[in-house]
Amino acid sequence: MLRRRFFLTTAAGFFLGGFAMAQTTVHGVVVDQQGNLPNALVYIENKAEKITSNTDGSFVLSNIPDGNYRLIVEYTGYETFYLPFTIVDKKTIDLGLISLGEKKAKENAIQEVVISSAYKASQARAITMKKNSNTITEVLSADAIGKLPDRNAADAVQRMQGVSIERDMGEGRFVAVRGTPVQWTSSTLNGSRMPSASGDNANRGVQMDIFPSELIQSVRLSKALTPDLDGDAIGGNVDFITKTSPNKETLAISTATGYVNMSKSPTFNSSIVYGNKITEKLKFISSAVIWQRSSAIDQMRNIFNYGLADQTASYSINQLQLRDYLADRRTLGFNYAMDYDINSKNKLYFKGLYSQYKDEQSVRETYFNFDAKNVTLQARHADYLTDLYSMQLGGNHQVGQRLEIDWSLSKARSSFKFNSPENLEDHDRGYPIVNFVQPMTYGNLASDGRKYFAMDAPGGTGDPSDFTLPHHQSPVSASQLKLNQVILSQNRNSETDLRGQIDLKYTVSEDFKLQFGTKFNNKEKVVDAAVLVWMPKSALGIPGSPVSYMSQFDQTPFPFKGGFMNPLGNPYQSVMINQITNGQIDQFYNTDTQNSLGLQQVSGKNSNSNMTSSYRGTENVWSAYMMGTWRISENLQLLGGIRNEYNDISFYGKKVVSDKTGTVTEDIKDGKKYNIFLPMINMKWKLNKDRILRAAYTRSFARPDFNDLNPGTIVNDLSNTVTQGNTQLNPTFSNNFDLMFENYFGKLDLVTAGAFYKDITDLIYKDQSILNVNGLPYTFTTPKNLEGAKLYGFEVGISKRFERLPGILKYFGFEGNYTYIASEVKMPVYENGKQTGTMKTTIPNQAKHIFNTILFFETSKLMIRLAGNYKGDYVSEIRTAAGPDHYQHFDKNFTVDASTSYSISKNIRLFAELNNIFNEPNRYYMGTKSRVENLSYSGIRGQLGVNFNF
Repeated sequence: MLRRRFFLTTAAGFFLGGFAMAQTTVHGVVVDQQGNLPNALVYIENKAEKITSNTDGSFVLSNIPDGNYRLIVEYTGYETFYLPFTIVDKKTIDLGLISLGEKKAKENAIQEVVISSAYKASQARAITMKKNSNTITEVLSADAIGKLPDRNAADAVQRMQGVSIERDMGEGRFVAVRGTPVQWTSSTLNGSRMPSASGDNANRGVQMDIFPSELIQSVRLSKALTPDLDGDAIGGNVDFITKTSPNKETLAISTATGYVNMSKSPTFNSSIVYGNKITEKLKFISSAVIWQRSSAIDQMRNIFNYGLADQTASYSINQLQLRDYLADRRTLGFNYAMDYDINSKNKLYFKGLYSQYKDEQSVRETYFNFDAKNVTLQARHADYLTDLYSMQLGGNHQVGQRLEIDWSLSKARSSFKFNSPENLEDHDRGYPIVNFVQPMTYGNLASDGRKYFAMDAPGGTGDPSDFTLPHHQSPVSASQLKLNQVILSQNRNSETDLRGQIDLKYTVSEDFKLQFGTKFNNKEKVVDAAVLVWMPKSALGIPGSPVSYMSQFDQTPFPFKGGFMNPLGNPYQSVMINQITNGQIDQFYNTDTQNSLGLQQVSGKNSNSNMTSSYRGTENVWSAYMMGTWRISENLQLLGGIRNEYNDISFYGKKVVSDKTGTVTEDIKDGKKYNIFLPMINMKWKLNKDRILRAAYTRSFARPDFNDLNPGTIVNDLSNTVTQGNTQLNPTFSNNFDLMFENYFGKLDLVTAGAFYKDITDLIYKDQSILNVNGLPYTFTTPKNLEGAKLYGFEVGISKRFERLPGILKYFGFEGNYTYIASEVKMPVYENGKQTGTMKTTIPNQAKHIFNTILFFETSKLMIRLAGNYKGDYVSEIRTAAGPDHYQHFDKNFTVDASTSYSISKNIRLFAELNNIFNEPNRYYMGTKSRVENLSYSGIRGQLGVNFNF
């Protein structure tokens, strides 16, 4: 009984202690001339507790007794702000807007005004948010994004230390951190992970080119996690924070037009932002953006025979592909946020976002099939349509003097579909593809009759290593190209997330804060895919059937748009002929046209190869965490805790078994339940006012990709193969160790240096083995977990303005960062479908060297910036059965962008931008650099525009 009373008394004192004295709260909003200031350091003179302002600049100091005080606000690049105030009779103090002014020069000092331009203000925001963060963090502000020619979220974050991107037609698409696979990086929107849907529906990586950079207020990259963040982020967490409601009427308009050299076409970009206070309690912000452009790629691909058992022949070239891509792309984005202050202690908010990415692609391909001794012309076009929307309702509540409660409910959905041709019903549409075939004889072949590069060829007869020429012995002719196949690739997939979350923050004392919370997330993934194929009856051996040639159909000149593979000297001009039109392609899916051409469907929705392509999966995750922030001394702080995530996945698919008697289809339901425990600790040690040492140990993980979880199984008795997904895959786990030193000096100058190590287990790969089926050996392929891997490296960064130099030199500045990454994993080695051992290699898609450089010149009116982004070569595809000399590698890539702007007045700014100034290609090779496998050029693009800010 005494124990029970003691416990109740202690608990009451712990949670209600804040009410026992005459105490209250002090709140306000930190701003400057450009808007809210996040992560400002706010504290009361002679008190130990120090807090940072929220993303909207707001702050609340609790548990303050009656008395006279002086508030202090610190922000890099600004004068320290002092504000006296008095608390009487426990009345809440509203300090309103606290506007920070520029840091002026002291008398007789050489230094000038710190905040003298828009970019300096954005740099001050980023540096302050980084400095005041509790963990190892990189920050990018909206103003910094606007000073570079980055039009989507991926292009924007590539400037951050340790970040690399994968591109599509010259535009950033996927984000990777510290060389890890893209699906190992968590991309979140206002703290909630974004759903992913795309054309390949292959992984959990979010397609960032659907997300316009104009909707972003700031980007925060957490390289070391804290327990309140989702744990599925081995690479890190990239949080995109949308624009927040302003404290005064705000209007910003931007419009620009430009030109893409590769597609010889103009671009258009426009955005508008408007926000205001409706009442003293209610405020909002809304924004809209449209970006219309045409992109293009010239591409050459070599398809090697790396699967052949003969070692020499495995280097031969089976096929040369010449591809010309044209894409009319449109990105739409809308953002709306509303904040309602019920009173000084209770706030409600709503955030909504919608983005649509439409990619109208037209592709013309010529395939020289050296082994099959023919040439294929393929024409295809389709609208890729990707939608993303997110809605979030939440609140923040101060309960007494010690307890703060945050809650949110959200729904987010991403969907993708091929949306062509328009003459079909919406649910029947897909990606139309038509190909024609002509017999062909080839020259310049090696002594074994195969196509090689000269360095691999028996006898040395072959092509130089720069590129491959077809050496065809007769012209490619429309009158000889026979209709071969009509294909419709259908793909609709969606991902929907429903979330509920609550977080409680309790101030135990000035030196210790406790935080705990829980989240539930329901994810549904739906994939509906099939490849429909029609062939001429004549090609199927049906007598009396019509034969069709390309010359019978509507044609248009090859879309050279100024040339094809120009940087190579236009070596393929002679083989490019007129192509059929997109309108003609669409007619092949008309029933009357199919009948007149004698087409017969050979692969339908219910064919063996399609039945297992569609599936549905649900993933329920219950997570809970507890963490504490303990300020051991004025300069030393520990943040640590635990996170637990319970996962329940269910997948529904099809199993198809084919034999000589027919096909049997079976429904499959499979699933897995597992629990994940994640301890984490972060240390922040202030060596002095401007030097910080950070260290962290965190445990994180990466869930398997959805395609790998698809339980569908195909048994093919003709090829003696079994292909199967694996819902029993374990997540990939990583124990992460991080160390970072930060030195802040000068006005807005910074030097950082750090190291990291990741001990990885259960890495997922494609496993091959021999399975006995009815006494016969079958090759069985399924994703499995490897035992372990490791990834480690170091990174350095610098930001320096040369304001102490004389004359015009004082307006120059430099930003740069470099990351070195190494990894090691043991992959199985196979021979004739059986594992014979292991070999060491790197984790796929992990570049060893990444660096970014920015050289800028900036006055109060003029800004000129030159930016470079480098990504070193890496293994992009591991071909275990063929061996390391047949692995596909991505070659090093260095792109250079430039931008300039001039402020006509306080409210009007002109700007110009250029991307990929030197037309840097994307290049892949097999085994060695001289054996090119894929080479593509996307050209240069640029635009001119004007910004209006009121």
